[in-house]
Amino acid sequence: MDLAICHYSYHRSYKAGGWDPARVCAEVSALGVKAVDFHARLLGDAPGVVDQAQKALADYGLVLSGLSLNTNFNYEDDSAQQQMIADTRKWMKVAAELGAPVSRIFGGSLRSRDAEIIKQASAKVLSALRVLAPYAEELGLILAIENHGGLPCSAEEQVEMIEAVGSPYVRATVDVGNYMQCGQEGAVGTKIAAPYAAYVHMKDFKKVPDETKPWGWGIDACIVGQGAVDHKKCLENLQASGFNGYVALEYEGSEDESIGVPASVEYLKSIM
Repeated sequence: MDLAICHYSYHRSYKAGGWDPARVCAEVSALGVKAVDFHARLLGDAPGVVDQAQKALADYGLVLSGLSLNTNFNYEDDSAQQQMIADTRKWMKVAAELGAPVSRIFGGSLRSRDAEIIKQASAKVLSALRVLAPYAEELGLILAIENHGGLPCSAEEQVEMIEAVGSPYVRATVDVGNYMQCGQEGAVGTKIAAPYAAYVHMKDFKKVPDETKPWGWGIDACIVGQGAVDHKKCLENLQASGFNGYVALEYEGSEDESIGVPASVEYLKSIM
């Protein structure tokens, strides 16, 4: 397994400081990490931004571990749904041009976790994935659906969705922290989804008492290694399944990114 850093780990600095892809690569390289995950939404559609990303990778000698996409395949309006599929295809092509081995995608947003709502949303997400899977195969790009708190959230939901699509080009982004959004411990979710993993996001959350949750706690993002996720066990479960891809830090804590990212990287290096 190799360490990478997600562009999103610097999302506040990127926006507030007017950063560009070169600045992200400079930060990643300075931390002794050799791979970066660019984020399509942060890159935006500005003219030349893809060329900038390509040049930044070359200038700093970095590998693109993935291109992360923000997708939602649960629109009630069919035209919005079709536009999302078209936009996803556009960024999939960019990912392939940049040489990304994998693109992180989301399934769908949910207004509640009512069983009927989940059933309807799942049908829409699966329909979109079945359209996109052949294009992913054509490009040689793996779409890795993340447990992002909507659908899917649990590892069981990830596995069910991947098996329903039935394509080797639709796999899982295992986000070891996000399982906690539906009350599942990170190491437990990781063990279940690990055989389907094409990509991994490392983050951390502290548990905060919350009686409105069936499991009794909410979550608060923090520096990796300072929360409730058992990252060592997650890595052991991934290794046991044969995963040997990129493990990308996705820092979301409230600490300034100039503090939180290096501290998280240091911890991950110590356990990897």
